[in-house]
This record gives sequence, C-alpha cells and structure tokens, in this order.
Amino acid sequence: MFSGYKQSQAFVYDVLLTVEKYLDKHEGRDHALDHLDAWDEGDLYRLISAFLGARFPIALALNKNDLPSSKKNCQDIIDRLPLHGAHTGTPMSAHREMNFVKNHIYSVLAPNATCLQSDNATAPQGVWDCLQSAIGLRQPVLVFPVSDMENFEPLPAMTELAINDSSLPNAGMIGCLLASGGSSPTLWNETTSTYQHCRNEKKQVLRDSLLLKPGSTVEDAFSTLKGLGVLGGEFVRAEAIGKMGEKPKLVKKDDKLGKHNRILKIMTTKRREWQKKG
Repeated sequence: MFSGYKQSQAFVYDVLLTVEKYLDKHEGRDHALDHLDAWDEGDLYRLISAFLGARFPIALALNKNDLPSSKKNCQDIIDRLPLHGAHTGTPMSAHREMNFVKNHIYSVLAPNATCLQSDNATAPQGVWDCLQSAIGLRQPVLVFPVSDMENFEPLPAMTELAINDSSLPNAGMIGCLLASGGSSPTLWNETTSTYQHCRNEKKQVLRDSLLLKPGSTVEDAFSTLKGLGVLGGEFVRAEAIGKMGEKPKLVKKDDKLGKHNRILKIMTTKRREWQKKG
C-alpha cells in the first residue's frame, strides 16, 4: 500500500525495521514483523505514523508565542518531538512578523505615515527559522543549468527571467530587506527601483541555480526550465558533471540529480534565438 507514495521497496523496508526496533526496545516484542497476527490498531497507527514522518517530515510553526500563556505550551511540544511525523518546532508570532514587515513597507512607500505599533526594533526570526528547519528536514537538490560545458556560462533566457518575472520583490519588500540588515538583489537598481542587466559585464560561471525537491530527475529539471520559459521544444539529450574540471557525461531523463551531476546542460528540439546565434 505504501507504493502509492512513489517510494522504493528499500525505503519502506527501512521504515518497517525502524518500527520493529522500536517495539523490541520499548515493548520487548522481538521480531514483531514475524507476528503480524498479534498487531492491534495502535501498532498499525504507529507504522503509518512512522512512514509518513519519514516520507513527509513536518516542521511545526508554533504561532502566538508572543502570548505569555503560549510559551510553556510551545516548549512542551518541542520537548516531545519527534512525534507523529513532526520533527522540529519553531516558536513564532505572525502578528509581530507582519507588523514589522508592514512598518518597513510603509516607511519606504509613505515615509510620513504613522507606523503600526510594534515592540520589536529588529526583524523577528520566527518565519525564517521555521523555513530553515523545514529545508533541513528535506534538503533540496541544487542544480546549475548552463549553456555550455566549457565556459559554464548561464542560459541567456535565465537573465530575462531574473529581470522580468512578475514574482520578483517590489520596492517595498526590498526596502524591508535593507532595513532588516540584508542587501538588495544584485540585479536591483536602487536609483530606478527596477531590475536591470549590465550587458557589458563578464559572463559569470554557475550564476544560476534551480532548487528541486529530493529525488528529482533530469527530466524534472527540464520540465522546470521549460515551465519557466527558459527552454522550449522536447528533450533530446543532456550532459552533466559534478564539478568544474570533470569530463561531461551523457545522462538519462530518469537519472536522479545530486552532487555527482548537478551541473547540467540540456539540449532540446526547439532552438531559441540565443541558440541559433551559436
């Protein structure tokens, strides 16, 4: 039944062994998997919980930590982890986070406006810490798409995407980022409040990256780039290496991506204008 979650037999077997070791250690039930007829609903629940916790690890956002009555409850939850698939817990306050963001957006867009009441002069870290803990539970696969395997230059269409994509932060959000002690994106022009690209700059190697979920394949990387409008047509072939200096090798569409093949060049049936010029 677990095969419906697209996991290998080895993955399921590891979960089964983990549950069996738990039953042996805490309940003295040796080789419990050999005696399934003695299992009850609680055992099945424990097995399903263990599988879901391994397949879909959970990072808890423990909200309303600004309330005095919540602090002890949040700590009690954290002390009990891992439990029922949840592995990490981060105390936070959405109210404080939003007040901080709104205050700094208003300070950029309307400097004379009255700021919201806020008891924190520095940026709250709750949301950031929660996201960090979630990424740590299932670290993404980092892939570097390139246009060639000699100079490792970026795909030109990636520059267009980085400048014109509608999901990019606006002036207000970048103002909040700067006020929090961060820095603006490299393509952001603070004078014109727009993204730009200096066409005279030297080409940068491994400038762009894709964050893909664990277990992603070469075909997943192609589909992502195609969905972004960076590549067109159908997949023809791909070359990959783990680090600069290695000899490129052909990779299959269903090859899983990792540190051994994270620098990727994909060829398709449809050539964009920048490909024709080459």
